Amino acid sequence: MTRPSGFDERNARICLLLEVAPSLRLRDVAQDLGVAEMTLRRDAASGKAGFACQGGYIVRGRSTDAYDFDEQMRRASEAKRVAADHAATLVPDGACVFLDTGTTLPHLARALARGRVRRIVTHCLTSAELLHGRTSAEVEFIGGRLQSRTRSCHPPDPLKVLKPLGIDVGFLSAGGLWEGRELSCSHDYEVAMKRAVIALARDSWAVLDSSKIGDRRAVRFATLDELSGVVTEHGVGRRAVPVAEAD
Repeated sequence: MTRPSGFDERNARICLLLEVAPSLRLRDVAQDLGVAEMTLRRDAASGKAGFACQGGYIVRGRSTDAYDFDEQMRRASEAKRVAADHAATLVPDGACVFLDTGTTLPHLARALARGRVRRIVTHCLTSAELLHGRTSAEVEFIGGRLQSRTRSCHPPDPLKVLKPLGIDVGFLSAGGLWEGRELSCSHDYEVAMKRAVIALARDSWAVLDSSKIGDRRAVRFATLDELSGVVTEHGVGRRAVPVAEAD
């Protein structure tokens, strides 16, 4: 690849690549373009680029939709990581695990990649990318209609697709937990997959950071008594909301 002469050419080339890929590894793009990673980060931060830098990846520029995936990935990132570590303790060796879309469960994907699970099932592009080449577990990616706002794919009949896979433990994202009982998300297209997992998995858990407790999103998908419980950075609650320990 010929080294681009400046911002406009770099931006055009990266945007062209993002038309056929949901994300690009930052270091690979920097190497191919013959520039430093910091140059691309500065391009993204300029507000003029058609792309954004998210950790070690380049993704399409921020959506103007109400749900901004990139912003949600940055929000409460440490709490999400700790919640994911708690969730990983719920997975027995040799299990088949389902990972929902969202911005907390990619942290769990990274944790499970180091474990001894048998199979990881997901429809989340971000989690699938994190797992690629990093785990000895079988990774089953569920295809379907691509929803760019949540970087996930949704088949017309999730129950039919998931049933033969024998899911032992399902982890679901939630945008809100209202009054300690009602779980909700931002998009109605998310519901069918979540309901299928609840119906099929031996155990199903909502994983979220505690800032979402007390929030209510646009679409209700379950009540807490339908799940095994909730996992936050404060720990695991079986059909209850875990709370922070007193100082």
